[in-house]
Amino acid sequence: MRHSLSVFYTLFTVSTVITSSLHATAQPSTSLAVEASVRDALNGERALRRLSVSVDGREATLTGDLDTFWLKSEAIRRTLEVEEINLVVSEITLPPPESDQALAEEVAKVVQRYPNYTVFDYLDGRVENGTVTLWGKVTPTRNKAGEVFERVAKIRGVQDVQNNIDTLAPSSGNENLRRLLARLVFRSTHFQRFATAPNPPFHIIVDNRVVTLVGYVQSDIEYRELERIVTQTQGVIRVENQLQRLR
Repeated sequence: MRHSLSVFYTLFTVSTVITSSLHATAQPSTSLAVEASVRDALNGERALRRLSVSVDGREATLTGDLDTFWLKSEAIRRTLEVEEINLVVSEITLPPPESDQALAEEVAKVVQRYPNYTVFDYLDGRVENGTVTLWGKVTPTRNKAGEVFERVAKIRGVQDVQNNIDTLAPSSGNENLRRLLARLVFRSTHFQRFATAPNPPFHIIVDNRVVTLVGYVQSDIEYRELERIVTQTQGVIRVENQLQRLR
């Protein structure tokens, strides 16, 4: 599986070849100065101070043990912010997961407990060999994709996170339609019990007046009722019903 953050992290390539003997003589002191800059960047996060740093030209190598993938990604990000560095080689090791199944359960728990997860967002994912892949669509009210990434990356045992969550484009029309749908759906006797739920089992994705229904409902009656309400709502031009029934 391809990973979103591999062993090598690069911002751009350097094509200039320096042959000056003077530069070659000065290189060690320059590398030491850059190494010091990298250490200063890492020292902002206490857990990163344990890493070993070596610099060769514009390449930095980070070595050591960290507790979470979040810390590993922070170490790489902070190192790349050093002006003289454009390549990071990671030799950072992370604790392995107990199992993919146990890790998937923990990821699901963290996502479900995300406090800004609403009926108008939808998140899903999978775990394979410790790598978590996230996908779905979220409203643009805040950096939800980044916040979910951070929460998942801080789970012990996660080796990598591929963040494929799409943030919907800001739109007053979409926002108005969401508010209207919320009133109509949660006014129904079938769905009133979810009106104050932070994360109902079904989700309503609104994108350019196209509404996609995903998640779960309890019965055929709820399946048909939710589709009917959304289809008859003024402003909706198309409904894609991907709901699953529990019975």
